Amino acid sequence: MTELTEQQLTALRNLDRKRAGESVDFINIADARALTEAGFALRQASGWRISDRGMALLQSLTPSPPAVSAGATPFRISRPPTEGPSE
Repeated sequence: MTELTEQQLTALRNLDRKRAGESVDFINIADARALTEAGFALRQASGWRISDRGMALLQSLTPSPPAVSAGATPFRISRPPTEGPSE
């Protein structure tokens, strides 16, 4: 697997946010080119966009929440026991 620098990973996350319609910070051209060479981004006339491979990489880096059965409560909130009157 290709190793990404922190800056390249940040650029990849920004491309994913851009794909989702969010505003993103400046994307460094050198980082975008490196992502394109590795197959994680695509160059288009309108700029760079994340590729399917790039999205798969981000998904593999993001821990998924534990599975919960339908209708099950994933955790229980309990109240501390009430204390009776002090003597």
